[in-house]
Amino acid sequence: MSFKICVAGCGGIANAMHGPAYVKYASENKDAVLAGCCDIDEKRAAAFQNDFGFLQAYTDLDDMLARQKPDAVCLLTPVDLTAELAKKILLAGIPMIMEKPPGKTPEDTIRLADIAAKRSVPVRVAFNRRYAPLVRQMKTLLADSGQRIQSLQYDMLRIDRPDSDFSTTAIHALDAVRFISGSDFKAIRFEYAAYPELGENVADTHMQCIMGNGTIVNLSICPVTGMNSEKAVVNLHGDTMILDFMGNAVNLTGRLIHLRKGEIIFSMNGGDTPDGSERFEREGFYWENKSFFDDIIAGNIPEGDLASAVQSVAAADCMRRRVREFGA
Repeated sequence: MSFKICVAGCGGIANAMHGPAYVKYASENKDAVLAGCCDIDEKRAAAFQNDFGFLQAYTDLDDMLARQKPDAVCLLTPVDLTAELAKKILLAGIPMIMEKPPGKTPEDTIRLADIAAKRSVPVRVAFNRRYAPLVRQMKTLLADSGQRIQSLQYDMLRIDRPDSDFSTTAIHALDAVRFISGSDFKAIRFEYAAYPELGENVADTHMQCIMGNGTIVNLSICPVTGMNSEKAVVNLHGDTMILDFMGNAVNLTGRLIHLRKGEIIFSMNGGDTPDGSERFEREGFYWENKSFFDDIIAGNIPEGDLASAVQSVAAADCMRRRVREFGA
């Protein structure tokens, strides 16, 4: 029995990360059919079809859904379009995996979550850090330790990203902190260091966070630094775990190290994980898609639904609006 996959949005992230994940999934699953891809730019849709082996290209989402009747839709559109198109897919009752953020505001996300709940439509918000092999391994090590996290430092650094709204990227770090700590935010205090000479909204954002389970988190988001990097340092009693999530000039594939009283007791490079060594595998894009498709085929409810994304969206919305405090 075929499992038909359709894609809405054939831009940068679709080509760099999701497209290769679909090809790998289809190569491993004989029932998977890469049925249709859609983009308002006809040439972009046609190129995506050709590059990744989709059967048909479209420029209209309604047309693709009506003709293909997919078993799952992957929504990879710009944030300004995401909520509107997601609503259309949910009302059609089609399981959906969607790129972050699911909406610019928590209200947008809550509205989508309500539709998904009322219509019992499975949805995953694709916060790929949750599905990256090194992050999953860190979560396993934390669970096996049986200890409470004492502190967590998370740094997101980028080169030349004077975006007018960097919060749509920063939301990844906010969500990663929630995922690693295993808790929602109880309170956040924001501090901003602006660079008006680089752009009207360019700023570093530093956050002091208290999680609901008592974990203390310091989170720094700096969009105009000397390297692309995401690094987490987790401290337990007698143990420290250091995660380099991304490959960069210092560490090409990322790395996870677990130290106990100064001695390395576990180490894994991002290129040596079971998922594979390619960037789309190392950074979680393959696993977030594979595990979603597998759940839909098996009739299971996927993790990472819209309701689970609301607080990450709310915290990113505070950052966008330069709010100073969030929560209690």
